[in-house]
Amino acid sequence: MSKSIPSLLAAAGCLACVAGAALAADAAPAAPAPAPAWTNTGNVTVVSDYIFRGISQTQAKPTVQANLDFTHASGFYVGLFGSGVSHAAYNNGSGSEIDLYGGYRYPLSADSNIDAGLVTYWYPGAHFAAGGKDIKYHTQEAKLGVNVGAFNAYAWVALSQYWFGFAVQPDTGKLANTRGTAYAEVNWNPELMPGLALNLHAGRQQVRNMSDFNFFDVKVGVTKTMDVWAFTAAGTYNSGDASKNGTPLWTFFNADGSGKNVAQKRLVVTASRNF
Repeated sequence: MSKSIPSLLAAAGCLACVAGAALAADAAPAAPAPAPAWTNTGNVTVVSDYIFRGISQTQAKPTVQANLDFTHASGFYVGLFGSGVSHAAYNNGSGSEIDLYGGYRYPLSADSNIDAGLVTYWYPGAHFAAGGKDIKYHTQEAKLGVNVGAFNAYAWVALSQYWFGFAVQPDTGKLANTRGTAYAEVNWNPELMPGLALNLHAGRQQVRNMSDFNFFDVKVGVTKTMDVWAFTAAGTYNSGDASKNGTPLWTFFNADGSGKNVAQKRLVVTASRNF
């Protein structure tokens, strides 16, 4: 018995050491999980009017939009955007727009970067005949911009032969190549108070070989965010002419022949659900 007691004490001591080590391991903070290589964001939005560069794409009618964006830790990103559009704007189509975009953001500092990318605007089924050709509305643009905090400036250049289907000169009726059409814009979205941001925009569009369609556009609005929701109200103005010397310009025609000016002044409200 005198020999077994020390043995039991030794065994108990070993068990206590093991238990203490286990408790210490449990108490130690877990190593942080590595950041995912890809992150994604998205939203679904209801708009009272789909405004693109100050031009109504829906004949001043509401539509639903959705956006999904994937960003890699290296700075590369890709995304998908979808929206309803007017048949008057994109003849013979399905009444939808699908955009695929991608690019790379090169960081300059914690809140600034240079952004270069490509975007393809696709309008399923939309086309029209002109000059013996079947003209599609599908368009590709390259972009280059800089983001500094709440401010950004971008330049866009059309790579496709017919920018958004602009192929017929309004004064002569002849086909014209609009590749190289360019748009420049500046945007500033400072936070006025927590959850409330001011939205300011100005842009200038120059349509190659069709200068009658040139315009500038501006926007002033506010965005209110609440949890996963965002609400925007904005006024926009586009200087484009509805017609010139009796020739329609920024007027989109319905199937029944009725036309509507899609430029000038607009008021738009939106509601977005982010996820």
